[in-house]
Amino acid sequence: MEKEDGLEIELIGFRTFLHEFLRVLYYVKSILLGLFTLIVIFGVVLAFQESLKIGNGIYFAFISAFTVGYGDITPTTPVSKFLCALVLPLLGMTLSGIMVAAAMQAISRLYQERGKKL
Repeated sequence: MEKEDGLEIELIGFRTFLHEFLRVLYYVKSILLGLFTLIVIFGVVLAFQESLKIGNGIYFAFISAFTVGYGDITPTTPVSKFLCALVLPLLGMTLSGIMVAAAMQAISRLYQERGKKL
């Protein structure tokens, strides 16, 4: 227990957080799987549009989805530009947002359980 301004704060361990986080992810697994699948499908489309290997197309899709954009592969066709500039970043932001929301929900649940025990 740590004391901060007269309050006792019980820290939650990483294993406890990870366990609760995975429990929360279980409830949204179909959404996450759907988003992941869409990104992979668009990666295959990018591979055919840009004459890339399938693995490179999927890599390109994930790099575009998470708005990293290393620049090692750039879109040249209008379809690829549309996917990389609009569709994939929206999917990636949605996926990231759900992961952050799940982490916050896990933390909230753990501290609510701790509050009930006190």
